[in-house]
Amino acid sequence: MGALLSMLRGGGSGSSSGGGQSGGLTRLSRDTYPPARFSKQFNEFICNLGDARNAEYVEANFPEGSMVVRAGSELLERVGGYQDGTSEVRAAITQRTPESEEAAWRKIGPSVSLLRECFELAQGVERIVPGILDELCSHGGDEGPGRTDRNRGLARLLADLMQNAFEFDALKASIPAIQNDFSYYRRTLARIANCQEAEIAQYSMPQDVSNQMSLFYAHHNPMVRTVVDSATRFARDSSNGPAVLDCLAALAAGSLSTIKRKRAGGAASEQTCVLVLVTCCVLYDWIAPQGICGAQSGIDAKAVLAVVGGRPVVGTTAADKVLRANCLTLR
Repeated sequence: MGALLSMLRGGGSGSSSGGGQSGGLTRLSRDTYPPARFSKQFNEFICNLGDARNAEYVEANFPEGSMVVRAGSELLERVGGYQDGTSEVRAAITQRTPESEEAAWRKIGPSVSLLRECFELAQGVERIVPGILDELCSHGGDEGPGRTDRNRGLARLLADLMQNAFEFDALKASIPAIQNDFSYYRRTLARIANCQEAEIAQYSMPQDVSNQMSLFYAHHNPMVRTVVDSATRFARDSSNGPAVLDCLAALAAGSLSTIKRKRAGGAASEQTCVLVLVTCCVLYDWIAPQGICGAQSGIDAKAVLAVVGGRPVVGTTAADKVLRANCLTLR
């Protein structure tokens, strides 16, 4: 079955069967194991995730994915410098005059435009995720020379999208004004649209867009929810859907093995493996009927937490906190 399947069953890299070993740190699966085709597919995943050929594959085959990741990184910097309109909004509410309202609109207008850009980015992420999963799940038996670059490239792309999602949601949680500013904007949207000053009217948007944005920002983790909801729909509706959980479990196994055996090829590559592992765990937890903590889970949450729980994922926030904040069943 290959080295990865052996590891999934609890044996070492040179073992041909599960043997009697049942230690939690070497056993990523419990009662179900990813099919051999995924073990073979990700057997070489333990190699360097930072290899330039991985990025070249993504650029050539998923250019939209690369663009969304870059756009997400740029937006994160801008959201980090968010200019809130707390004072102006408070004044417009407590002492409403045409002047105080216009001052509030001028202040929050650029911020709301930024929030709309983030929402549109989320829509781009939503479109990309099914294609990544479909590509990963469609080539389980592929032994072509480019499979390693493809698998690493797609795994890293998925992890980069989730990294941006984690960071965006952390920023949103740290800036209460985002919700407050947008709430005031929605309440006064009709007056903004009818404002005679072009500088203010330019910040108007269709009502249906503001409604969708309101639903998006109502979540405590809106960008992560975008990723997991898109993945969940793919797993439910696609012909490749049934293979998604097996694929995620095998990716998680390859990542965990790489980290434990220190075979990532460098600190940056190892950190990417941590992120891939966390990403797989979050997606698996949302898609699997019983979650990552269920008896039939293909990923052992305790093993993951034991190995990477203290590793930073978002800034200084450790993997265990990120997992508990974004998983359904891991608390």
